[in-house]
Amino acid sequence: MTFRLIKSLDSENWIRLSDKLTVGEFQKLQSMAKLSLERFGQFRGLIELEDFQGWSKEPGWENSFFLTEDGNQISKVAFVGDEKWKEDVFMFMGKQMRKTAIEFFPKNQLAEAKAWLSEDNAQSMFVD
Repeated sequence: MTFRLIKSLDSENWIRLSDKLTVGEFQKLQSMAKLSLERFGQFRGLIELEDFQGWSKEPGWENSFFLTEDGNQISKVAFVGDEKWKEDVFMFMGKQMRKTAIEFFPKNQLAEAKAWLSEDNAQSMFVD
């Protein structure tokens, strides 16, 4: 299994990714995020990379971008894992092109990632 939902409380979702992320699993993650957007008007995610091995090399990624239509309603996403994935995750998420607050925390900073995700700083999370 590539991803597992650990916890979902209102708009906050804690997901664990392992192995290689496939296009199909990514589409399931998108559906979960869209459901959160519909129910709560926003999505906040803590994504823990555990034994993560990157993205599959199958076709279909070229048509995948994390919630393009609703992307600005994704208020925060915190990644926790091996720092070798930091730049790849930022590129995959399109960090430079989004208003979404996206941060990466080393494996030993899970508590800090949880605290950051829970902060209610709606005014400072969007860049004009």
